[in-house]
Amino acid sequence: MTQFWIKIKFLFVLMVLTTPIQAQYFYVLPLPYPIDYLEKVPLVEKLEIEEEQEIEEEATTEFAPLEHPNFTLQKVALGYEPGITFQVPQGLQPAVEFWKLVYHHYSVDQYVIHDLNEHVIYRIVDISDLNSRKINWRSKQRLIARRLGFHKREVRELLNAVHKKRLTPAAMTQDEKKIYDLFSSVEEENKFLRAKYRLRSQLGQKERFQQGILWAGRYLPMMEKIFQEEGLPMELTRLPFVESSFNLKAMSRVGASGIWQFMRSTGQRFLRINTAVDERNDPIEATRAAAKLLKVNYNALQSWPLAVTGYNHGGAGMMRAVKSVGSKDIIEIIQKYRSPTFGFASKNFYAEFLAALDVEVEYEKYFGALTPEAPLKFEEVEVPAYISISALTNYAKLPKKLIKRFNPGLTYYVYAGKKRIPKGYRLKLPIGTQQTFLAAFDQMPSKYQHDSQRRFVYHKVRSGDTLSYIARRYGATVASIRDANRLGKFIYAGQTLVIPR
Repeated sequence: MTQFWIKIKFLFVLMVLTTPIQAQYFYVLPLPYPIDYLEKVPLVEKLEIEEEQEIEEEATTEFAPLEHPNFTLQKVALGYEPGITFQVPQGLQPAVEFWKLVYHHYSVDQYVIHDLNEHVIYRIVDISDLNSRKINWRSKQRLIARRLGFHKREVRELLNAVHKKRLTPAAMTQDEKKIYDLFSSVEEENKFLRAKYRLRSQLGQKERFQQGILWAGRYLPMMEKIFQEEGLPMELTRLPFVESSFNLKAMSRVGASGIWQFMRSTGQRFLRINTAVDERNDPIEATRAAAKLLKVNYNALQSWPLAVTGYNHGGAGMMRAVKSVGSKDIIEIIQKYRSPTFGFASKNFYAEFLAALDVEVEYEKYFGALTPEAPLKFEEVEVPAYISISALTNYAKLPKKLIKRFNPGLTYYVYAGKKRIPKGYRLKLPIGTQQTFLAAFDQMPSKYQHDSQRRFVYHKVRSGDTLSYIARRYGATVASIRDANRLGKFIYAGQTLVIPR
């Protein structure tokens, strides 16, 4: 047998042996496009989704000083004693002072290397040179991690040296003596060795907090009114400074959205969340929901420090903490409660709130004169039928950017024309435009007024399907399918996908 036929026989045997295992990967659909093309997102789809997501709101034109209410004169509020309820508890003062520095002193170009528990600050690491370089996000994070790692190793070496010389402070170097003095009030056995394992880096927030004050002027007066109507302390309206710095586009890695950072599961208890409307992103509606959630927390825990912490850790989680520790004292719970989910963020949430409250109320002292946005004034009109954003802008002569400024709770599917504004939706409009809108609606041809929403269809994934193929088949975009289904990197055979139309 020639060498050629030996090779052919070997390949045939190999194919037979591997076919049962690998067959699913070689299944080819009768597609009108080459497979290698379908594995890529066509440029036109990328541009389309970017255009949808980059619809900006109209720029702010009115500004006004941020007027702080006299909290001590507010109406009777649930569990509230003026001047007492939100005092900084003894034992939480170092944490509050630390977060105040993060909010008003350290910039987004600086990382603070500190002790996880004691909030002792070891050193400040500047990253302005990395922020100014034109490199992608991942590369920048790797460089930042490398730099922070270098400084943390140096701090650990210093802590080792201080531990060895703890009985002879005179023999310490200047840097070692500085760390030794930082721990003078800490009573803990082997405190310097233990501190080696508690190093943490925190990015400064000065510019973000300052910008948050400018944005907050738009909503704070309405938020204070809502909390008073709900019988809650007005100070709690400053929680969004901790959650999002009043950034309307804020979205966490785990899917929390809006200035109050509601998770979808929690938000659905109080808010409308679907493909056309996501009230988590409407600061006014989300504030009403936050007030209800905080009231639920307080009624269950009978303590504002615990209720506020419960906003981050969950009310049920805080009830478990109280039961485990046998106390409702926030300091005792922070020090003694052990749970995999009760980590640094939950332990520090109340301290962050108290720090943010002080920095915002005294913002002139920390940032100087600022020009916050003027309070948003609007009137509401109930939409009589399902209408597209294009019909609304054409007939009411209202720019899409202006509508978005007043209605951030409408999803980008609506602003991109994939969904209609729902019938009955209370559309917020600039003062003086309500009658113009209603008159324009009466003149709008009936073909632009609908009795139902544009519906999504469903697709069951078959072996060999790709997102790009599915998107082209249904006239959707890859990004819209990903968003509608909250997909990761992959789809799999047998999966049912929602297809936005």
